[in-house]
Amino acid sequence: MEDFTKGNIAKQMVVFALPMLIGSLFQQLYGIVDAVVVGRFLGGNALAAVGVSIAAFGFLTAILIGLTTGASVVISQFYGAKQHENLELAVSTSILFLAAFSLIITALGVIFTPALLRMLNTPDDIFREAQIYMRIQMGGLVFPIFFNMYTAYLRALGNSRSPLYILIFSITLNGVLNILFVVVLGLGIGAVAIGTVISQATAALLCYGYTRRKVLLLQVKKLVFDKKLFGSILKYGAPAALQLSMVSLASLIITRLINSFGAAAIAGITAAARIDQMAILPISTLSLALSTFVAQNMGAGFEDRAKKGLQTAMIFMVLMSAAISAILVFAGPWTIYMFIDHGDPNMTEILRTGQDYLRIIVLFYFLFAFLFGFNGFFRGAGDAVIAMVFPVASLTIRTVSAYALVYLAGMGPEALAWSIPIGWGLTGGASWIYYRKGLWAGKIIIKPVPAEEA
Repeated sequence: MEDFTKGNIAKQMVVFALPMLIGSLFQQLYGIVDAVVVGRFLGGNALAAVGVSIAAFGFLTAILIGLTTGASVVISQFYGAKQHENLELAVSTSILFLAAFSLIITALGVIFTPALLRMLNTPDDIFREAQIYMRIQMGGLVFPIFFNMYTAYLRALGNSRSPLYILIFSITLNGVLNILFVVVLGLGIGAVAIGTVISQATAALLCYGYTRRKVLLLQVKKLVFDKKLFGSILKYGAPAALQLSMVSLASLIITRLINSFGAAAIAGITAAARIDQMAILPISTLSLALSTFVAQNMGAGFEDRAKKGLQTAMIFMVLMSAAISAILVFAGPWTIYMFIDHGDPNMTEILRTGQDYLRIIVLFYFLFAFLFGFNGFFRGAGDAVIAMVFPVASLTIRTVSAYALVYLAGMGPEALAWSIPIGWGLTGGASWIYYRKGLWAGKIIIKPVPAEEA
């Protein structure tokens, strides 16, 4: 476990964030492997079906992921304040309600998959494959939720390495199963979804087993639901859940717009989005690491150290964004090739759409770094509401801008790329103003006890 209330800030940030980053990169490989296997061996329509399904799946799981985030912030604050009994009770409470919510969302997702896909105006030529893929993913929902839950618990205590090793194993398993099912056995898109569910189940079980054996603070002896702590978790989790739900809803609206351009455009943007998601991971991961750092220091009463953590993280994030942009300006467009079956009749359109999207968005990653640096600080400082408002506002601006650029300015699929930096830039500026005015102060749930008085 890692105590962030003392020691060299820059070193702690790098040491803690690096395993998280590697883990996040490997986690994204779930989607990359699926997309490459599907696109290269099952065709552009199947790749488009995966893209639509993932957007719908994300919408249904957003609440659960948000509540996991809320629980991890509470646990970080209790750990920083050395309140171990409350920490254990928070873990117990979050396990119970996340398990219950997972079962409810699973049932709703399996039942309403066709209705959701129709609402998204999914093209007829990819509807059946999208429905198969999404229903299988929904049936295994509990596994990624519980893996993310225990990963969040471990990171809240400063342990980012153990989940990484488990994730690397499960990613390797996912790749092997996908190649076996599709390339060797010649099975369809349903087999790709089954392979992903099996690997996610393996990751969840291994993470649970490690926590039970090795981490004393997370060894819940008896499952108890504490209403007061549930309220505290909801204080952080509900805004995070609402944020992710709103983000997912906006993504669905954008997906509907993408679907209006046809299966080839969907496939091209799906491929480009995979590269984009991988590219911004170093920035978003450091934002998560900053949240844990700030939460521990605010819980211990070290506000100045928390602010220094923000300054250090922001420097790293801006430098990383510049380096990533420079690399992808030259190499990014060529990466789209690996997602495409070169015999696909729509290859030219898929390639052009994906490359155009990527060429535009990579120029503006510094704006993403600026926005998420402040957002990580606000979340760790306990200002859960504002940590929700700015990302939701960014995506809302993006959604409105995308539709305006398409229907008012007459742009094509490239409008979806131009709309993203517009949202990042406006909300990043608002975040800076909010931070400078100190409106985030005094939002943590516990009364800090400085170390010298403890």
